[in-house]
This record gives sequence, C-alpha cells and structure tokens, in this order.
Amino acid sequence: MKNAIGSLLLLLACTAFAADDYPAKPIQMIVPFPAGGPADIVGRLYAQHLAATVGQPVVILNRDGASGSIGTAAAARAAPDGYTVIFGTTSTMVINPLVMKQVPYDFWKDFALIGLIANAPHILAVRDGLPAKSAAELVAMAKRAPGKYTIASSGPGTVVQMAAELFKQEARIDLLVVPFKGGQPATLALLSGEVDMIINDLTGLKSNLASGKLRALAVAHTSRLKPLPDVPTFAELGMPGVVSSTWWGIGVPVKTPDAVQARLRAATAKILADPDYVARLVTMAVEPMVMTLEQTSAFVADEVRKWKSVAAGAKIRVN
Repeated sequence: MKNAIGSLLLLLACTAFAADDYPAKPIQMIVPFPAGGPADIVGRLYAQHLAATVGQPVVILNRDGASGSIGTAAAARAAPDGYTVIFGTTSTMVINPLVMKQVPYDFWKDFALIGLIANAPHILAVRDGLPAKSAAELVAMAKRAPGKYTIASSGPGTVVQMAAELFKQEARIDLLVVPFKGGQPATLALLSGEVDMIINDLTGLKSNLASGKLRALAVAHTSRLKPLPDVPTFAELGMPGVVSSTWWGIGVPVKTPDAVQARLRAATAKILADPDYVARLVTMAVEPMVMTLEQTSAFVADEVRKWKSVAAGAKIRVN
C-alpha cells in the first residue's frame, strides 16, 4: 500500500513539474487540411505567434483528408501532454458530425477546447458576366428560372456547401450546387464561368474582387465588412438568417493536464491581443475571435443548431 501511495505521489509530482516546465520542447500542431489553403495560412500565423509567446518552435503537420477527419482523429490519439495541438475548424468541430455517417472522433469528448482564434465571414460573389447587379436581382432571376443558375461548393458536406444551402433555403430559390475538390478549384470554376456564384470567405476571393473578375453582392455577417464597406449584409436585404463563416479554434487531447491547458489559454489570449496578429488577420479579411469560454459555448451551440437545420432541410449526408 505504501509503495502504491508513493508511486502516486511521484506521478503527481512529475505531472506538476511537467506543467510548470511546459513547454520544454517543440509543439506539434496538426492542421487537418492541405498546405496553402485558408486553414493552413491562418494556422501558420497562429503557430508563429504561439512559438514567440511560449518560447518553443511550433511545427505544422498537415494531415488532410475526409473533410479534416483524418488529421483530427490522429490528434485525438496523441499523448495528452500539450505537445500535440489540433487546429480545429467549422467543419471538424461542428459540421462533420452532422453530415457524415461515420466520424472517427468526437471533438467535444476527445478534446479540450483552448479557444476560438479567428473568423472569416462569408460573402456572396458572382462571376463578372452574370447580369445580376444586386442580390435582389439575383434572387429574382433564380425565381424566374428554377435550377438554371449554379453555385459552387468546395465539396460535399463542407461549410461552403452548407452556406450555399442556407442561402437557397432563406431566399427560397432553387440553385444547382456544383461540388469541387476544395475552395481553390471552386473559385477557378467561378472565374472561368463554369459556375455562376459562390458563398465563401474572402481569403480566396479578395484579389479577384479587386480586379473586377468577380463581384460581391452580399455579406453573410452581422455587419458590413471593412474591406467591402459598400456591400450590404443579407440582413439589410431582408434575409437575416443568412449568416455564415469559416472559423478556427485550438484544442488538445482531453486528458491534457489543466495547468498545461491554462498555459495555452493564456498564450492564446496574449496572441489575440497582439496588434500584429490582428493586423495580419485583417489583411486576409479575417477577424480575431475574443470570447470567454461561456461565450464560445453559446456560439458553438448556435452553429450546431443552424447547420443541423440546414443539413436536414437539404438532406445532406456524406458517406
């Protein structure tokens, strides 16, 4: 009995020491999407600032596939010591469990959320040759010709598809949703005229809007965006339910020591208050997400309710 108690005390002492000393080596951050995409870009920005804040390198490991499920599942199996961090997204944290028949992880059971770090509001963008000069004109055109006009998605079950379905449901129009293998191919299809429109964040659209190759007709946010001050929100156009975005957060395996989680939360709060981090997000038309854990829980619950309703209405189910 004495040996067992002694072993337990030694284990607790070592855990406390490890937490006090954390981090003592490089941290690995799994980004469950390909290099070069929005998630990777925002993830690398956060990783750079995290490394500077905690004084250890943060190594990015891109483990893409199955809408982020492969990398997220790998992170769930990692040692709960704070040296493996998952870069979560709207899809991996909320949408995948709603639309996929089998998900190899349960984000809210397998991970402890450190916090949400960035939000990219969506916009409705159309190809330059489309006659509609406003969202109202576009909706009117779609109602006159059900099924004629096409809207791109970045793949079945992605937030871009969900945003398209949300717009269809709220506007009560019939658009043909055309899936592509990622946001970049979807944008290229829009530029080539293969599809008529897309609802996505500005990270992959901004330069083409500036050049006039694409036109922004509406913002799927609670307020207008600074980079697009003249583009109205959907709420201004009578569709307040069309609010969508791509957002990102940080998690660790659920059994990670509380002291390590607290260290990462403190570091993340410092990053979110860093003017350089905020300024670099703004150049990508992305906002920092400064929330308490209670506010975060309420936000995520609202997202679950919204996307569950959309998925049910559109009968979205991904094998």
